[in-house]
Amino acid sequence: MGIKLQRKKPRMIWGSMLYRLSSIFPLGNVAKQKLFLNLEWMFDRLAHETSFKNFTYENHPVRQYSKPFILSNIRETSVVLDLGCGDGEIANFIAEKAKKVVGVDYNKKRIEIAQKRWQRPNLAFYNREALEFLNNTPDKFDTLILSHILEHLDNPKEFLDKFKSYFQYIFIELPDFEKSYLNYYRKALNVKLIYTDDDHVSEFDRDELKTLVTDCGMEVIKEEYRFGLLKLWCKTGN
Repeated sequence: MGIKLQRKKPRMIWGSMLYRLSSIFPLGNVAKQKLFLNLEWMFDRLAHETSFKNFTYENHPVRQYSKPFILSNIRETSVVLDLGCGDGEIANFIAEKAKKVVGVDYNKKRIEIAQKRWQRPNLAFYNREALEFLNNTPDKFDTLILSHILEHLDNPKEFLDKFKSYFQYIFIELPDFEKSYLNYYRKALNVKLIYTDDDHVSEFDRDELKTLVTDCGMEVIKEEYRFGLLKLWCKTGN
C-alpha cells in the first residue's frame, strides 16, 4: 500500500542547492550522469544497510513482505532444506509452519550463530556441503530454498540440474536487475557500479531468470517482484 501526499510539498533546501550545483558542474553530460549514477548506487547501498540497524528482524519492511510469499508454498507436511542458510533467519520462520527444516552452509561461523540463535525441535543447522549432505542423510526433502545463491555461481544451470532431482519445489530469490531503469543507464554507459554485491557473477533480469528455470525443465508456479528482489516458486516435476 502506498501513501497519499499533499499537492504542495515542503521545500527541500538541500535539494534545490544540488539542482543548482548540477547545472554549473564542470562536466560533460555523460560524465555527469555517470557521477550521479555512482552516487545513487552508494547512497542506495548505505540507506539499505542502515535499515537493519533501525528496524528489528520482525518489523523490517523487506522481511515483512518476503515472509508471506515464501510461506505461501510451505505446507505443514513440508520437509525443507535451506541451502546457504547463513544465520538461519529464513529457516527459522519456515520452521514455524513446516514439518522439518534443515539449514546447511559452508560458513562455519554463521552456522554456529544460527545454532545458538534459533532453537526449535523441527529445526537443525549443519556446516556441510549440500550435495554430500543430501546423499548421506536419511531425510527426504520436498522443498529447497535458494535465497541469494544463484547470482554467486559461474554455472547456475548446472547447479540447478544437480539439485532439482532431490526436490518437488524450489524457491529462488535474488536481486532484480530491473528494479529500476537506472541499471539500464548504467549498462548503456558502461558504469562499473552496476552489481548488487562485488562477489556476484550474474545480475539477472526477470525474463532471464524465468528462462533459466524453464531450461532446467522446471515450471514457475508463483512469482513476485518487490523491493528490488526476484522471487520465484518453481515446480521440478518430480
